[in-house]
Amino acid sequence: MTIIRLLFVSLLLCGSFAKAETSSGGIGLNVGLGFPFLSQAGINYRLSDKIGFSVGYNLLSLTIGQASIKLSMPEALVYFHPFSGAFFLGGGVGQEKLETTATETGGADQVSIDVSAKTVIAKVGFMWGAANGGFWFGIDASYIKPSSPETTITAPGVPVTDQSYIDAVDAANDFGDAAYTSLTFARFGWLF
Repeated sequence: MTIIRLLFVSLLLCGSFAKAETSSGGIGLNVGLGFPFLSQAGINYRLSDKIGFSVGYNLLSLTIGQASIKLSMPEALVYFHPFSGAFFLGGGVGQEKLETTATETGGADQVSIDVSAKTVIAKVGFMWGAANGGFWFGIDASYIKPSSPETTITAPGVPVTDQSYIDAVDAANDFGDAAYTSLTFARFGWLF
């Protein structure tokens, strides 16, 4: 644990002192890889050495046999670089959507559950090289808090009073209200 703390403090200090010679803004694109969102893409606008904005789209899409899951979240964020360097704090909003489907083996019955919720996002991380323009690399961690979930379940032949249907609705609503952490292991970008 001491090594992890030392590494974090070292990254914070090194990243924070990596300040650009000139503080110019710019617009650019980025792509990332993380968990749970395996695919991430966005547009960045750096207003100054301290303030930036981004609009992004995050996606997890998996299919195994007759079942599939898709978790997506468009987001809009504001970034603050308190030391005018790589370290940043961010906050914003998003719209999370979970779509799951399962088809009965050997049958034509398909069950689907869709959950949609508004999200509030808090983010902390590093964007090395973004202050200089051109190529940059980053990592970050996000706390995502969904609220007000809307659940739609399509299960032909299953009455809405059935306990399994009620359990599915409860589980979907619990997911729509459950906060979670998202990690970006690598984000690559280019600022023009």
